[in-house]
Amino acid sequence: MPKETNILNPKMEIEGMSWAVYWEDEGLPSPLSRHLTRAFVHVINYRTYLIVGDSSKIEGYGPKNFDKLMFKLAKFYFPDWIGFNKQRCSYDAELGNRILRIQKVAEWRFKKMLDDETY
Repeated sequence: MPKETNILNPKMEIEGMSWAVYWEDEGLPSPLSRHLTRAFVHVINYRTYLIVGDSSKIEGYGPKNFDKLMFKLAKFYFPDWIGFNKQRCSYDAELGNRILRIQKVAEWRFKKMLDDETY
């Protein structure tokens, strides 16, 4: 797991099933859902809770306590991972609002795809 980045403005990505966020420089394969063990999705899901600051605004992938447990476990095994940098794991009103907007668009696209009769 990378400890630092050479990318000045890493792109934020959204995981397909949990709608949790991660950054392109974190060494997580994209798309996450197909290549990474599902346990790590709980890590980034809990981290999304931490950034947004109000867990009632976002739906979780799994039980919040399990997400938190996986987060702590990953932090124990990968303490220097760039994804655990304080600015990526702390409440940030501006980033949290951006994440919520991205999640709304993702939800809208998903519903539109399900409603599309061509599938």
